[in-house]
Amino acid sequence: MSRRIRGVDGPHAEATLVTGGAPVAAAEVAVVLVHGRGGTAEGLVRLADEFYRSGATLLAPGAVRSTWFPAPHEAALSANEPALTSAVDCVAAAVDVARDAGVPPERVVLVGVSQGGAVVAEFLRRRPDRYGGAFVVSAALPGDDLDSRALDAAEDTEGDGTGDGNAGDRGAGSDDDGSLAGTPVALDSSEDDPYVPAERVRATARVFERAGAAVECRIDPSDGHGLSDATMDRIGERIAGLLDED
Repeated sequence: MSRRIRGVDGPHAEATLVTGGAPVAAAEVAVVLVHGRGGTAEGLVRLADEFYRSGATLLAPGAVRSTWFPAPHEAALSANEPALTSAVDCVAAAVDVARDAGVPPERVVLVGVSQGGAVVAEFLRRRPDRYGGAFVVSAALPGDDLDSRALDAAEDTEGDGTGDGNAGDRGAGSDDDGSLAGTPVALDSSEDDPYVPAERVRATARVFERAGAAVECRIDPSDGHGLSDATMDRIGERIAGLLDED
């Protein structure tokens, strides 16, 4: 099932949300799936059969023309605007669909692959909260200087509007201190990934560790790119763990 995403401006204003699994109104857990460059929401929902658990709803925003932002992820942030902000807003809209149906952020698992993983990482940075989990797969935070990156709330502690994202736009239930508050964040990549240097993944892990996330950084000694069987197993285990909390 597919429908237009509401409330998104910019390049992805015409983006759609593909749904699967349990109806969102009856779901106990929501899984937000963000595809990579050249991929589709429909394709990632189909792949989610590998880790799906009964009782979870799948919410997959689809990028306009299958590309979330135009320049490489390691380019200066300005090179990927306004597309990057529009992409983050698509993820936020999917989280809001779950919230409006009664699934709070702490029961939402975010899964982003490749370019979609960069979008999920940037979403976490700009809209910190306690989420049920996040998997940033074969990806890293976008930007040309990761050592200087921090959560928006941390960058704008004086409330003077100097942060570079949308910290003021976070929905109800966000943490006042801008922390990820123990959110389990898994960064899964490969030492010789042809698109994402391992050091960028490690630098991303450090950003999220400073932000209070419970970070697992797994970099395999291979040249793989994308969802591995091991990563899909871990995603399934995280979903199952949230379902078992009831």
